[in-house]
Amino acid sequence: MKYSMRFVLMVLAVVVIAAFAACAEGDVEVAPTVAPTATAEPTATATPEPTVEPTPVGPDLSRFADVPEIVDPTNYGWPRSVETTEGVITLDAPPEKIHSLSLGHTEILAALMDFERLSAVYSFFVDEEQSNIAGLSADHNMIGFDPEEVVALEPDVIVASRFTNADTVALLNGAGNLVVRAALENSALGNVPNILLIGYLIGAEAEAVALVEDIEARMEVISDLLPGGDKPRVLSISKFTSVFAAGSGSTEGGIIEQAGGINAAADSGIEGHLQVSVESIAAINPDVIIVPQPLEGADLFIEELVSNAALADVPAVKNGEVHYVLPKYHTTLSHWNVRGIEQLAGLLYPEAFAGVTFEDFSSWPDYGVGSE
Repeated sequence: MKYSMRFVLMVLAVVVIAAFAACAEGDVEVAPTVAPTATAEPTATATPEPTVEPTPVGPDLSRFADVPEIVDPTNYGWPRSVETTEGVITLDAPPEKIHSLSLGHTEILAALMDFERLSAVYSFFVDEEQSNIAGLSADHNMIGFDPEEVVALEPDVIVASRFTNADTVALLNGAGNLVVRAALENSALGNVPNILLIGYLIGAEAEAVALVEDIEARMEVISDLLPGGDKPRVLSISKFTSVFAAGSGSTEGGIIEQAGGINAAADSGIEGHLQVSVESIAAINPDVIIVPQPLEGADLFIEELVSNAALADVPAVKNGEVHYVLPKYHTTLSHWNVRGIEQLAGLLYPEAFAGVTFEDFSSWPDYGVGSE
C-alpha cells in the first residue's frame, strides 16, 4: 500500500498529540528527579590535651618542728645536727653504716632504711618469739656484746637507748664514735618524736613520717572502737626463775592501758618490774592475766596459775581469762607494740573488735619514698 507524504505527517502529528495527552492524565510514569547528595563537611580533628603528671606529694616536714633534739628543723640538707644527752652530734652526710645497741631501735631502723646499712646484729635479734625482725637478722653480720666489737665495725653513728649502760656509751664515745642516745617510750604515740628523730638522723624523713602516720591511724581505729564503761583490771606477769609483774612505767603496762584496760599491778602500787608471789597475785585480784613470754615456758606457767588453789577465786582464773600473748609485741619497745595493743584490745573487748583484721607492720622499702 502506498501513502502520500502528507498522510504520513498527519499520522505522526496525531501520535505525538496523543502521547502528550497521556502524560498529562498520569498514565505514564515519569522517573523523579534525584536531588544531588550534599558533600559532607570534613570533621575537625580534636587536638589532644597534654597529659599532666600529678605533682608528687612529699612528706609533711612540719612534723619535725616538734622534735626538740633537732637543732635546726628547717635544715634538711647536710650537714645536720641533733642534740641528745651525749651532746650535739653533727653528721656531714647521710650515714652509710649505722649500729644500734637495742632491739627496739633496730626494729625502727628496719622500717626506715635498707637493713644492709646496719653494721651488725645481736644473737637475740633472731629469736622469732622475741624479735619482730628475726627474718631480716638471720643472715646478717652478728657480733657479741663486747663494746670493742662495735668499735671495730667503725660505724658512722651509733644509736643507744635510755636503757644502754652509761659505761658502754662512755667507752664508745671515748673511742671517737658518734653516739646518739634516743628515747624509747612505752606509749605508741609517745614514741612518735623518737621515730622522727631517727628518721632525721639517717636522712629518711619520708619513711619516718609515713611510719608515724601509720601508727597514728591504727591508734585512732583502736580509740574509736574501744567502748566506754568499766575497764577490766589486767595483770601482766612472766615467770623465769621467779615471777615478775609489770607495773607503772613498763612496756607491758603501757600496752594494757592503751588497749583499754587498767594495769592491775600499777593500780596496786607496783613500779617497773617487781618480783611477786602467788599471794601477791591473789591480792591484786585481776580480771585478766596475760603472760608475755616464750610459749614453752608460758604454757607451764599458765598451768601452774590455773591449778593453784590459792588463785581459784581470782576472777581471771575463775573465768578462764589467763592468756598467752606474743612477747615480741609486748616486751620489745618499738612501734611493734601497736600490734600488742591491737591484739589485747581484741582480747579484752571481743564484741567491739569482731571482724576487725589488723596487719603486721612492714619493713623498708614499704614506707615513704623507698616504696616508689
